[in-house]
Amino acid sequence: MNLKFLCANHRQWLTSDTQRSERYWLDWMEQGCALFDSGKYGEAAPYFGCAYELADYLLAESWPSYPVAVSRFTNCVVSLMSAYRQQRETGLCNYLLVGASSRLARELQRDRNCQVTADCIEALYRSEPRIPKHYELAGRSGGAQLNTYH
Repeated sequence: MNLKFLCANHRQWLTSDTQRSERYWLDWMEQGCALFDSGKYGEAAPYFGCAYELADYLLAESWPSYPVAVSRFTNCVVSLMSAYRQQRETGLCNYLLVGASSRLARELQRDRNCQVTADCIEALYRSEPRIPKHYELAGRSGGAQLNTYH
């Protein structure tokens, strides 16, 4: 299985600028959430998937900070898994869960922000995943919060 949503050219363009990546990440999460909320799970999944790829990059860069980046990564994973679950794509959901938890486990080896990373790993495995309140991201300048779906 392959969880690549961006083509190589777009990935390179987007990951050449962390601020650009962050803008697209937020736009794609908002679009995915809107589609999910309207029951269009199959259409939401690619938006969550593109956001997931950018969140992985932003996590590697610790952008804008490590706690925000790891929370956003987790939010994307939970949202994408929820879209897959709604489509009865349990294989993709499990594949994503294993890959994401492995990615976060590698972060634990770096001995930085272990508690927030452990909290995010736990959120992946909860039946009702939630990111702890103090790690939630602030959205656009209006202070909007993104939802975590389950």
